[in-house]
Amino acid sequence: MQEVNHTKIIVLVVTALVFFVIAFRVTFFYIPSCENFECFQQKMKSCEKAAYINEEAEATWRYEIEGIANDECQIKVKLLQPKQGSLGIGRLSGYEMTCSFPKGVATYPEGFLDRCHGRLKEEFQSIVINKLHSYILENIGEIDESVDLLEGF
Repeated sequence: MQEVNHTKIIVLVVTALVFFVIAFRVTFFYIPSCENFECFQQKMKSCEKAAYINEEAEATWRYEIEGIANDECQIKVKLLQPKQGSLGIGRLSGYEMTCSFPKGVATYPEGFLDRCHGRLKEEFQSIVINKLHSYILENIGEIDESVDLLEGF
């Protein structure tokens, strides 16, 4: 009889432990997914945890609202899949950055790099600088002529 009570206690403890683990995971780690950008915008305005996959012509992005830090809404942006185009971002797949926006703002986070930090932002800036450098080298003669024309004024 004592053995039956011992088994019941073990089953009860294991059940309670499983329930506690599930409740802990749902409370702290569950992130609901938005099916459309309007849903994500509403969550971003109120800075509620949510995730959204944005399929653009140039790339597929994953946005995840992490919550408020330093009085701003923190959104993790990950480049999931660069697509064909002239952006030159093919090698940035899997890179992330975190963007901060005031509560109440809802936008595409990757469009405001000045509000972001992280490896993805650094790599974007590197691409832009390299493209600008190439443009200047290719057009140095035209730029020089423009400067000469301006000196005449």
